[in-house]
Amino acid sequence: MGALIVTELKLLSRSMEFLAIAVLFPAVFFLIMSEVFGGLDAGRLDMVTYMMISMVAFGAISGAISVGQRVAPERQAGWNRQLRLTPLPGWSYVASKVVVSLVVVLPAVVLILAAGFLVKGVRLTIAQWVLVLVAAWLGSLPFGVLGLLIGLAVKSDAVGAVYVAAFLMLALFGGLWVPVEALPDFMVAFAHALPSFWLAEQARNLAVGGVPDLLGVLVSAAWFLVAGALVVMLYKRDTARV
Repeated sequence: MGALIVTELKLLSRSMEFLAIAVLFPAVFFLIMSEVFGGLDAGRLDMVTYMMISMVAFGAISGAISVGQRVAPERQAGWNRQLRLTPLPGWSYVASKVVVSLVVVLPAVVLILAAGFLVKGVRLTIAQWVLVLVAAWLGSLPFGVLGLLIGLAVKSDAVGAVYVAAFLMLALFGGLWVPVEALPDFMVAFAHALPSFWLAEQARNLAVGGVPDLLGVLVSAAWFLVAGALVVMLYKRDTARV
């Protein structure tokens, strides 16, 4: 599995366009959004800090899902067929992709936090900065598996559209662009069932000295486990076709 992870990272390092979109775009988006909404009231956090954490979640989700959706063109090119001829078990395949997604997510999250501190003047304690970083980084786990699920389930010519649709729905209904409190009641209940809402909410809790919400941990774990089981099933199904 280690060799596969190294190979994946080498391939990604050669795609500067992918890295620019996955790592740089969320930070730029944060700077724009904080200028537009920075003067509004966000309750327990000032709006700039609120938007920083929302965009950290945005960047984590974008980076994690985008790694998985690359599987579709890999399948078309025959790369997955070669892997299925090896003794690599399904769980190792999933694990390697998730590890790669974590590697991609980390610099995206760090860059947004750095922009918040250096450009927008956000001030947290060292412990709070670290906790927000770890919460966002680990909170991206379900999205790495979801991206992989999209890549395995959708054909190469449609994966881009499905990826964008899934990503936008998770961001919008998860309250990353509009505070959940501003949404209708039925949408608030829906948001609480999404890992995107909890990724940002857990980080906000930690930023004000709170603790992670157990419901959020359970929701995120459920998405990770269900999506992971579906990915292993699809990988095994493709293996049976070889």
